[in-house]
Amino acid sequence: MEIILLENIQNLGELGDVVQVRSGYARNYLVPQGKAAWATDDAKAQVEERRKELAKLDSERMDAAKAKVDLLPESVTVARRAGEEGRLFGSVSAIDIAELLQNAELAIQRSEIDMPKGSIKELGEHEIQIILHPQVRQSLKVVVTAEQIEDGEGIQEEIVS
Repeated sequence: MEIILLENIQNLGELGDVVQVRSGYARNYLVPQGKAAWATDDAKAQVEERRKELAKLDSERMDAAKAKVDLLPESVTVARRAGEEGRLFGSVSAIDIAELLQNAELAIQRSEIDMPKGSIKELGEHEIQIILHPQVRQSLKVVVTAEQIEDGEGIQEEIVS
């Protein structure tokens, strides 16, 4: 099924591209989310006319992403319960990191966090990527430490700038 992309989509194409995708992906995700439109002759003509406007909108999104990157800390520290061999009881996921950053007044969504090795399951320093725009990426160091249990306290977390 042919669609026209209305924004840049990672691993699919850029704004204004006509791409072939599976019908369910287009019908259930891309079109309802406003990320794509059906590739009719009229739609192709409209996209060509709106290309400059859409490029300006994309440029504004990129500028907003660059401003957000400047607010990101260099590292975040997460304390979790761990065994003697350094393996965590549970894991640190993208959801945990997104919640930690949102608690620090940073509007980072779970979908903007790329953890190439999956959830963190060991103590130590780990590098993840924050992808705010296809051309705007930022590395973030996640330091996972063993939790010091005092008076039955819960999870401890902090952000280091």
